[in-house]
Amino acid sequence: MNSLYCFLPTEGLTFLKRGYLPFLTPGQMPEPWLQADCQFLVDNTQTISAQDFRNYLKTQYQNLPKHLKDMMSFDYFEQQSEVKRPQIEQALIAQKRQSDGLKEFSAAGLNNWRILSMFEHWQDILLWQSCAASGQGMVLEFGMTESGFQSSSYNQYAQHCSAIKQVESWLPTDDLYYLFNRPQSGSLNHHEWRLIRKLEAADRKIEVKGATRAMFRLPAKAVKRVILGYRCSPEYCVQVKRYLSQDINYRHAECVQAQLNPKTLCLQHVAI
Repeated sequence: MNSLYCFLPTEGLTFLKRGYLPFLTPGQMPEPWLQADCQFLVDNTQTISAQDFRNYLKTQYQNLPKHLKDMMSFDYFEQQSEVKRPQIEQALIAQKRQSDGLKEFSAAGLNNWRILSMFEHWQDILLWQSCAASGQGMVLEFGMTESGFQSSSYNQYAQHCSAIKQVESWLPTDDLYYLFNRPQSGSLNHHEWRLIRKLEAADRKIEVKGATRAMFRLPAKAVKRVILGYRCSPEYCVQVKRYLSQDINYRHAECVQAQLNPKTLCLQHVAI
């Protein structure tokens, strides 16, 4: 992939001037399983047999200190354990799932990652609507060779850059699987890529509504083109182009505007 496109909201010019890119938390991504309050269907098909439950209790009883075993018989220990049987069975089911390779997932395990979404194409109207302030934002075209996005680390912390895969069978292998994969059924394919970095690697951190926002340096040399939204005014377009021509970091970048072709209603970029 030679180029990837990053959609920015109305603050896009501010990000260019300050030289930072805003990365999102996993909870700000659209996938429901990345939301902290997402409710997962409980698998009630798995049960613990009476014999397995009793064997577990026998093991627990044998592991008691001697003075406690001298104070109670196993029958009494078993009787007292009945009160906590539902919790014990759930714990045993979780252990069984883990031993079978079914890893329990928690979105909290991804809290230290920060994400930048990029796309293989810039003409998708739905992306302009959802990611670029309904056509009032902008798109940055990054040259991948100059970006440094595909190196294995950033600021001495791990970095990952990969296309989102749509998979037929959902078989998680680790927590990052949930960030780079989507079930194939019922999922739109926007040809998305994600750049993922550790919060600790951020070049700057700011507080926004009580949450820590991670800012990473924008690789100015990698910006090949700035595409202004189809709802940006002519005055704003001229302002952005003038700024880019005067900033030594962006003089090489082409500045254009996305406009609708009235014959096809598809987006094309037009010189300003």
